[in-house]
Amino acid sequence: MFSTTVRTYLTRRSIHMTSVVRNEGATASSKGFGEKEKAVENQWARKHDAELLKKLRENLEQQEKQTAEIKKQLAELESKQKK
Repeated sequence: MFSTTVRTYLTRRSIHMTSVVRNEGATASSKGFGEKEKAVENQWARKHDAELLKKLRENLEQQEKQTAEIKKQLAELESKQKK
């Protein structure tokens, strides 16, 4: 009696655990969830790239200002040398 009850319990429990294991990835593999996750990742990537481009443009603008200042100083020195 006791062994039959234990055996029945373990059989039911193992069937339940097997079905749980099979269903773990079901949400991630569903079409809607995967598309939404991909869309969120793409949105993050676009935002990240936009922030990076903004920083690069700011750095470029700063470098162009410095280059213009150096060219101005160079032109002044060349004009002084010619005199």
